[in-house]
Amino acid sequence: MTVGIDLGTTNALVAVVDGGTVRLIPNSRGRLVTPSVVGVDAHGELLVGEAAANQAVHRPGHTVRQAKRLMGRRTTVPLGRLYPSPEEVSATILRSLRTQAAAFLGDDVRSAVITVPAHFDDHQRYATYEAALLAGFATVLLLNEPTAAALPYATRDTRRERMVVFDFGGGTLDVTCLERDGHDFAVRATVGDGQLGGADIDEVLATEIRTAMRDQTGADTGDPRLQQVALDLAERAKIDLSEVEHTEVSVPFLAGGPDGAGHVRYRLDRTTFDRLVAPFVARARTVAQRAVAEAGFDREGFDRLILAGGSSRVPAIRSMLEETFHVPVANRINPEEVIGTGAALYAANRDAPSDGFRLRDVLSGTLAIELADGGCVPLVRKNQTVPTRQSRVFTTVSDGQQEAEIHLVQGNHSQAWRNRSLGRFVLRDIRRAPQGAARIAVTVEVSSDGIVTVRAGDRDTGASGEMVARARPEPVRHPIQGGRDRYAASLRRRARALRLYAVDGLREEIDEVVSIMEEGDPKTGEDTMTVLETLLRETVIAASSAQQREHRHASR
Repeated sequence: MTVGIDLGTTNALVAVVDGGTVRLIPNSRGRLVTPSVVGVDAHGELLVGEAAANQAVHRPGHTVRQAKRLMGRRTTVPLGRLYPSPEEVSATILRSLRTQAAAFLGDDVRSAVITVPAHFDDHQRYATYEAALLAGFATVLLLNEPTAAALPYATRDTRRERMVVFDFGGGTLDVTCLERDGHDFAVRATVGDGQLGGADIDEVLATEIRTAMRDQTGADTGDPRLQQVALDLAERAKIDLSEVEHTEVSVPFLAGGPDGAGHVRYRLDRTTFDRLVAPFVARARTVAQRAVAEAGFDREGFDRLILAGGSSRVPAIRSMLEETFHVPVANRINPEEVIGTGAALYAANRDAPSDGFRLRDVLSGTLAIELADGGCVPLVRKNQTVPTRQSRVFTTVSDGQQEAEIHLVQGNHSQAWRNRSLGRFVLRDIRRAPQGAARIAVTVEVSSDGIVTVRAGDRDTGASGEMVARARPEPVRHPIQGGRDRYAASLRRRARALRLYAVDGLREEIDEVVSIMEEGDPKTGEDTMTVLETLLRETVIAASSAQQREHRHASR
């Protein structure tokens, strides 16, 4: 059975379709939502969820939050004496969700649909896929969060409608526009902001609370424990002010001041709250308007506005959406649960597609071919519905030219170097001819699973070549953060776990590079780590591609 997982920045949940009904699976404490927090207790035991969150104030250096915002980066995070990568932290959360699902279902769980922000690029998506492999999942499918949020609202009937999903979670904002005709769903546009979420609102409120702490007691608000106290109080205040007009923040027995103790009381009202969040509301409005315009819904209109993510409950956000679009807000399903519910529905549809629905997504960034002068020619534009296939004929730039490099990039810039490289290969045996006479047909194909294939061929000689394109690590643009030795140790741990999925000689190559790094060879450096990163990425790609081929074969 395939489960659906909402791996959120702030919270996570797992769900399954049982007897035609979506069931949210409770954790060991009986709660449906699990905080996306990992910690280590005083005895060195790993904690996940509420247990980790509860110790955050007293052991901030032994607790990790919001690892999702770092996915795909070359970094580690402090967790006591451990320094795991964001992928390892996410794997710990996913492993806990997998365990609770297995306990609930009475059987091992190895297959999952995991949701990701719609604006996640290839690095972030494959980092999530890697985390799932590290957590013990054998079959994984990634689904965009806003698309998942639309499914629970749109699978009950077969009418035709246009929908906009405003997904404002703890760490990210995504706005996706979909069009439905019966059981056929097509994404028309998606726009996101990866650095705008409820955590940013919490930080602004926490700054206000820390100021009150300092002014009323003279306490050192730079203390990590007080910073965590302020963040926890800020999150509670945000939740309160989404329901009531005012709330009181109280911190009893706070050390500081001339008498050695202080009691902080700070009153926050809705007016102050709205003023503090106004910059975030303005940014959210811009994202929403861009998405609606790119989908053409600003001209055609749309029928339903769906909210997802806990931060969508903020009154200023809801007021902004209603004033901007004049469309009723759908709130029949809890915004914190709607993405996980949609993931479970999609998982059930993948398991039994014959009487389900069809979902077509869009390309998040333009695919283009680099030209000899460094510019690039788009072949598949951003927001093109996939699957899709586009071709264009190119030619040679010099007399007698017999080979050409085909370089595919993804991005919206006119200069190739400013976009992300997805790979390159050389087409040989081109017909020898004067400049501009040869005819080289280049085809870019994007499957429904997101696999990008590039083919090139000389129409005169029949010479051809192709590659499956995926983004590779870019160490020059993304330097290592958090310490090179710590990052190297994380890479070795991940390599030892992922080698089981390696094929076609990759396992031997991984073992060789890990041995070099463990032996402290003088050649070990960033270049060696880059080689290992590439091998791990190839392993994850191979595992993903094999799974997708198996699914397509089973669906025939």
